[in-house]
Amino acid sequence: MNHPLLTFALDWIDERTGFRHLMSEALDEPIPGGSSYAYTFGSALVFVFLLQLLTGMFLTMYYVPSAEDAHRTVEYISKEVTGGAFLRGIHHYSASAMVILVVCHILQIIIWGAYKKKRELVWLVGAGLLQFILAFSLTGYLLPWDMKAYFGTQVTVNIASEVPLLGDFIKRVIQGGPTLGTLTLSRFFMVHAFLLPALAIGGIGLHLFLFRKARPAGPFHLSEDQANARTETFFPGQLFKDAFVALVIFGVIAWLAWTAPAPLEPKANPGNTAYIARPEWYFLSLFQLLKYFQGGLAIVGSLVIPGALISVLTFLPFIDRSPERNPLKRPVLMSCTAAVLATIGILTLMAKSEDRATYAEEFAKQARDGQEFLKQPFRPKEIGGAPVAPAAKKPIPESFKAKCAMCHGDTGRGGPVGPNLAGISRTKEDIIGLIENPAAHAAPKMPAVTGLSLEDRTALAEWIKELQ
Repeated sequence: MNHPLLTFALDWIDERTGFRHLMSEALDEPIPGGSSYAYTFGSALVFVFLLQLLTGMFLTMYYVPSAEDAHRTVEYISKEVTGGAFLRGIHHYSASAMVILVVCHILQIIIWGAYKKKRELVWLVGAGLLQFILAFSLTGYLLPWDMKAYFGTQVTVNIASEVPLLGDFIKRVIQGGPTLGTLTLSRFFMVHAFLLPALAIGGIGLHLFLFRKARPAGPFHLSEDQANARTETFFPGQLFKDAFVALVIFGVIAWLAWTAPAPLEPKANPGNTAYIARPEWYFLSLFQLLKYFQGGLAIVGSLVIPGALISVLTFLPFIDRSPERNPLKRPVLMSCTAAVLATIGILTLMAKSEDRATYAEEFAKQARDGQEFLKQPFRPKEIGGAPVAPAAKKPIPESFKAKCAMCHGDTGRGGPVGPNLAGISRTKEDIIGLIENPAAHAAPKMPAVTGLSLEDRTALAEWIKELQ
């Protein structure tokens, strides 16, 4: 296309942005040894990450991160919003796709020996991005606030609490209080929707910059001179292969989202202690491993073994310093990699097998409950018929938001574990004492609220007494 007007417009833009040089840098990148489908995992990961960002922004438009409304907003997206169930399904399945692709990407680099000299920083930043992907999965798991999300996250928090000395502190920081509640949801939502995407975008940019600086390693079976002799530019060969693989991945994810909508179980009920909780499939091996380290040895399964594995993976370029890249001439590393993969696979299968043998009926019932819930019509929140805001004349005290809302709800009208406080029959003095020492005021199941002065407790009691 050489239309004079188009050429003039492009020249005008190029003079001010230099986009032709940037396009040349991106598309004319030399690939030693030529293009290959083995190199498509990295670009596929970026594509799926963009899918997560786009669908996540859509979900954020409707989502409310509170114990009272989170589940209802996810239900609204799934049942009422046009295309909502499909886009939520894309978000759900692309999360699993990221885990699969990052494992494939890491394996390709290990087998090709592409982490060796000059590419250590590329590997280190990639290892950091792996942590971000796992953090995305952990923080996003709770957000639907259904039975599976609540009890699955409870298992994860309990694992974190096994850390010696700091376990209880870590648990309270994650939860934002003594139990999972609104503060937990708001923290997970902030990390999942804002902090992690910002860190991941920066990490991906740095990863690509370092990769371009170090240049691709090329096939392991060719010497550097042989690979350079067969150099091919990124466009068109590698770009076509990347686009084709991305299209196939999107087709599979879209098909899954259309034929099997993302699951959503009934709203979390912390009082249902009969619920059988399990983490996502990619954490089942860790869940199974924890069964063999009970009591004082729990830290071995929850921290020591996973931490050692992550540390070896992160610092692999500094452990394997041999210039040899041919996998057949690196039998120790290849054998260890195969053993780790086999162990993860066996532990996952064992977890599945034991669950089928022990809790088959319970899991079948939970699955049926989830399917039936998705078939039920959406019931909007009652605003006119039932009060949704406190009738108190005073504003909600900050101490209530920080210390009480996670149990009694944002407005004091009942939450995941705490009762409705409106119309409570206790005297103001009784409430002041109960907040500090529940057991002494006939409320043995309520945890003591610490860190509040007498003035804070008095203000809380006066506000609660005004609730109608």
